[in-house]
Amino acid sequence: MVDYDPKQIFNEPIFLNTIPENIDISEEKYEGISPYLPFIKDWNSNIIDIIYLSKPEREKEFTLKLLRKGSMEYIGRVTEIKIRSPEEFVAKLTNGIDVIFNEYILKKNNPDIDDKDLVDILDEVTRARLLYLHIVVKDKKHHKFYVKSYMDLAKVELRTKELLEIKERYKVNWFDLFLCAVGINPFDMNKDEYALLKKMYLPRVLSLFPVKFTDDFTKYTHTLQFTRPGTGKTTFYVKLMNIMKITIFSRFPSRTRLVMDARTGTLGTIFYNDYVVIDAFDKNLDKDKFDDFASFADSGLGQGVWNIERGSASTKSEKDVIKRDVGFIFLGNVDKISSETLVDMVKTSRDWLEGELKKRGLNPGSITPFLSKLAIVSIIDDEFDVNRYVVDKVMNASYFIAMVNQIKQEIFKAKYNSIKLSDINKSRERTFAIMIAKKLRGLGLNAIADDPEADVNQGTVEEIAKDIVLGRWGWKYA
Repeated sequence: MVDYDPKQIFNEPIFLNTIPENIDISEEKYEGISPYLPFIKDWNSNIIDIIYLSKPEREKEFTLKLLRKGSMEYIGRVTEIKIRSPEEFVAKLTNGIDVIFNEYILKKNNPDIDDKDLVDILDEVTRARLLYLHIVVKDKKHHKFYVKSYMDLAKVELRTKELLEIKERYKVNWFDLFLCAVGINPFDMNKDEYALLKKMYLPRVLSLFPVKFTDDFTKYTHTLQFTRPGTGKTTFYVKLMNIMKITIFSRFPSRTRLVMDARTGTLGTIFYNDYVVIDAFDKNLDKDKFDDFASFADSGLGQGVWNIERGSASTKSEKDVIKRDVGFIFLGNVDKISSETLVDMVKTSRDWLEGELKKRGLNPGSITPFLSKLAIVSIIDDEFDVNRYVVDKVMNASYFIAMVNQIKQEIFKAKYNSIKLSDINKSRERTFAIMIAKKLRGLGLNAIADDPEADVNQGTVEEIAKDIVLGRWGWKYA
């Protein structure tokens, strides 16, 4: 049997070049294009212009061009939806534009959807990872913009069989293949470099993929990671925005924006995304804002149950709570931690984080419940230049989505050794450890890869999962 060099995997057709060939584009237009790369096989300057004008910062330019030309194309996501009548709903796009989906107009211009009603269209638009819209102007004076046609660009033919063949050919696990998919080469490095890469990226990958147990416990392993700047935290999630349905905030979102505006009935971000990333967490630790977020998000983080914002008796929604489980990731930077400044009790990353939050003057009554909802607290102050391992490749969406689905199945089927986790006193921490143990095995990070039953009996994965949850894994001062 031929042994294939894993480094050559990037030459396989499942990968696309991140820099389109033979296209002269400015750096400004190319900036921020990475979330779209897996979905576009045949790049041209027109597609790049559509994506560029669909960005949030181009709202005014997009609106002006739309009014002048009478029609525009859009590639992006939906952030809010409001029902206007039995025949139409309004969707707010990521560039801030409101567009109207009218059943009559859509069916008139798209005979292939004649058997669908507005409920079907609403469901497709809400679930879409990445939308293409053809928008037309019906009323210039009042800025009434209607969707003439739409398409979910992520509705691709999944190439699961070919993906599994390539994975087997190169003998790589799902964790390494996932890194390859986002343009990280985990093969061309020594043992120590790989250990540091894993220390950085394992918490990020573990923050993804749901593990369902009961209806009254979140299916996500909420994660917080602080590292030195330049380690690729934000970039990792930006590249996955459309593949994994992720939205990124640079500060704590309000209840209205995140959950629902009870006055208007407008649904918030959690209904159009599976993951919410709050970036620059360390720079937004204002006491009042943290207390407000920790208060209204507590049951959402714990059980996926969200309280509706309360208004007056006349405006209050009939619903008091909404069930919607999403994964949360909190990112921030950390300076070099001096061992001289650590007291004896700081044995875990959780202890360190709790101390830092208290130093910032945050309310202990908000800190404790917030920390209890985090499955993973990763604090890493090692120097790490991610650019050394970046390659100009990204996995094609047909294979990328197939890989995500396959990993979910592997996690679902993975077994765990409950006895090895029985010494964890708190039930929430024990459940998190079970979830992480299943994820580690699902990602192919078994201690005995060729004998699953022996691997479960040995329980090495459970010990790692336990250390991750308790804040000992990757904590250099443990």
